[in-house]
Amino acid sequence: MLDKPDTAAPAEILTRRFLEALFAGDMGQVLDMVAPDAVFIPARREASPTNPLFGTYSGPEGAALFFGRFGDLFAPERFDIAAAVGDARRACLFGRLRHIVRATGKTFASDWALVTEWQGGKLVLYHFYEDTAALAEAMSA
Repeated sequence: MLDKPDTAAPAEILTRRFLEALFAGDMGQVLDMVAPDAVFIPARREASPTNPLFGTYSGPEGAALFFGRFGDLFAPERFDIAAAVGDARRACLFGRLRHIVRATGKTFASDWALVTEWQGGKLVLYHFYEDTAALAEAMSA
């Protein structure tokens, strides 16, 4: 799932480490990698009364809130990385995911992309893209 290619750029390697810690449930390591002014955007910048993940989150506290809500909403099943590109500061990874929405029991499957930016070894931008229409369907009763 998260194997690191030998030729990966620094930002890609950091992003993969971040995701490995996240899916391993090591929130201490995840939050240690987050800059105080980091910005987290899960698919939509604006908050939504119908989706607790939407909105913009800031810093380690915002990251903890966002990933806590993620865990409340989903039972993750698969998170596959198809490919990645990056340089010393920025990375873009993309692939396919499948999660179960806890409240409905429905499967949410989507292609995804993640754009990250790093400064001084700390995450400053996490912007996730997914099929929000498929997510809304999986969240509907």
